[in-house]
Amino acid sequence: MESYEIDIPRIVKWVLDEKVDKVLVQAPDGIKPHLKELLDSLSKITSAYISGSHTWGGCDIALQEADALGVKHIIHIGHHGPVRVRIPRDFKVLFVPAFAKVEIVDVLEGEIEKLRDYTPVGLLASLQHINRLNDIKKSLEEKGYKVLIGAGNLPYSGQIIGCDVSAAASIADKVNCFLVVAGGFFHGLGVYLKTGIKTFILDPYAGRIIDIEPIAKRIMARHLYNLSKALDAENFGVIISIKPGQYAMGKALEIRRKIEQHGRRAYLIVLDEITPENLENLAFLDAYVNTACPRLNIDNEDVFKKPIIGIGEIDYVLHGEIEKYDFHKALQIL
Repeated sequence: MESYEIDIPRIVKWVLDEKVDKVLVQAPDGIKPHLKELLDSLSKITSAYISGSHTWGGCDIALQEADALGVKHIIHIGHHGPVRVRIPRDFKVLFVPAFAKVEIVDVLEGEIEKLRDYTPVGLLASLQHINRLNDIKKSLEEKGYKVLIGAGNLPYSGQIIGCDVSAAASIADKVNCFLVVAGGFFHGLGVYLKTGIKTFILDPYAGRIIDIEPIAKRIMARHLYNLSKALDAENFGVIISIKPGQYAMGKALEIRRKIEQHGRRAYLIVLDEITPENLENLAFLDAYVNTACPRLNIDNEDVFKKPIIGIGEIDYVLHGEIEKYDFHKALQIL
């Protein structure tokens, strides 16, 4: 049985309605292994190409690949829609969620004591599990918990992504904890950093409820250490991503001006995938300023050999005011 529920009839209908002669299918790495049925269905009605590149969200749409192929229709699996991207008029993109087929309520009921007396509970989820929120809410309420589901900028109530936890912020003053349904620490960490409220992750793949706070505090300590190392940096690399929803040339130029006004040097670096391997040859740099995905500064910080600073953090470094640092700035976006 496939691990994800993907609405193939909807996709087929869209392709037929659009009279598409060729299409590019894009999906996150974790969903790619489960695309065979979709691709086999598409192959009967059109020419289908698969994007082999990573995709990190609705900010990362394969417009350049499609353009190179002469493809004007993209099927983007696993994300809700464009994030800070204006789709060009001559392209059409169909966003299709991929809902995970994994047991959640049984995990909740087996681990619910970890929530103890934290009520009201703010209930949130990544897109892959958003279709189960009402089941989880009902189960919690049957155990005597009051439950709130926030509404933010995203299409689904309770939905969060790495750079948008507005659903959490909308109820932060009304709950005693958040319960985030997602695999791994990524989504829960964003909620905790933005709100500072006790945050638990219900990880259906690990079969556990996990308190993110000890993990978050270690990450925060590491990040402050790296920011402090950047205080003495003389040569900064200002990173510009060419991903459609992460491209921020104006902000990069503004940051370069700030750095140079403080008597230091700034160099503009243009990248698609921002990895240590792509940066390590620029050995003369002392630190990086990242104008792309804000989660890069936090989640992957330990793999970079030089400090990596976010757009909301550069002023603290240039003014030598790390002691005044506000962790909300770690997730600042344009």
